[in-house]
Amino acid sequence: MNFTDFVHWLIGQAFMKTQHTVPKETEGIAQPEPEIKKRHRRPEKILQRPAPKADPKLLLELGRIGNNLNQMARALNIIKNANPQEQQKLDIFSVLLVLRGIQTELEQVFPALPKIGRQSPDRLQKQLEDLNVDQALPSIVLAEQDESAY
Repeated sequence: MNFTDFVHWLIGQAFMKTQHTVPKETEGIAQPEPEIKKRHRRPEKILQRPAPKADPKLLLELGRIGNNLNQMARALNIIKNANPQEQQKLDIFSVLLVLRGIQTELEQVFPALPKIGRQSPDRLQKQLEDLNVDQALPSIVLAEQDESAY
């Protein structure tokens, strides 16, 4: 069934009366546009203060140190999950002494840093002395004797 343009127009008019839609502009008569209030945006609030300025060389060196520490932690985690024969090749006591040295140096450079450790250095040293630590023994043997020293 074919409808003429007039029939299409009549159907459209009847549809517009029964449906809730936005009416089109009528022929030749322009509807005045309602005035739209413009909203002004508030300036965004700064949620955190800007980072303090620092020497780029210092930041680069700190990044390198952090990278080295991450590599050490990754290696120790790999060894921790390895079989016991591989674990015996690592001297945990030497690793502990190196890490303790790094911590001591950091405390000297930055005294405001919080103290890190489960025990005081004096108590740790006393426990290690009480074990009669033999430097030739692998650290696995030391850990089996007294695990609380670590």
